[in-house]
Amino acid sequence: MDEKERIQTKENISKNDKSESTIPIHVLFDQDTLASSRRNQIPDVMILDIDHQDSLIVERVKSLFPRAEILVLTNNCDIRVVRSCFRQGAVGYMLKKTCLQSLKNAITMTLGNGSFISPSVNRALIEQAFSAKRSENLLTARELQIANGILEGLSYKMIAQKYAISLDTVRIYIKRIYRKFQINSKGELIAQLTA
Repeated sequence: MDEKERIQTKENISKNDKSESTIPIHVLFDQDTLASSRRNQIPDVMILDIDHQDSLIVERVKSLFPRAEILVLTNNCDIRVVRSCFRQGAVGYMLKKTCLQSLKNAITMTLGNGSFISPSVNRALIEQAFSAKRSENLLTARELQIANGILEGLSYKMIAQKYAISLDTVRIYIKRIYRKFQINSKGELIAQLTA
């Protein structure tokens, strides 16, 4: 976060904390601050800004604080990044432009074993799931097995061994799948099934 965003975050938390809340909220901006001022305290919820860094930072923070719940705060609404953050251990995903006013609610919700996801990100996840289902409906059961083998990173030979079919049969299924999706490569197939 830049300094302006830090000030805005502090103001939003202070402004929305007019109640007699029993939840202590401390705003920490870097690991050094956390290490020096709160050595004996482990955060319950960490808000992690992933702008200008790899989403794998979530996994690194989770390894340092395994019991802390991680909320991602970012400007990035790319669904691949969202999914990556969840795979790395995040339990919430907030866009700065839509959720800074809801920050305290997001923290409270997370502490109550819930998750907060920005509405536009949530909608994109739902649309992606619907699109993936539509794509899956185009494929037969065997074609879906072959396509999932590709998604798992298996070679044609490994797919053939896994399903006890010949390598040539795998190639035939791959051609059918490509034709149905009107694509020409593994990369396009992976993009089609994970978009």
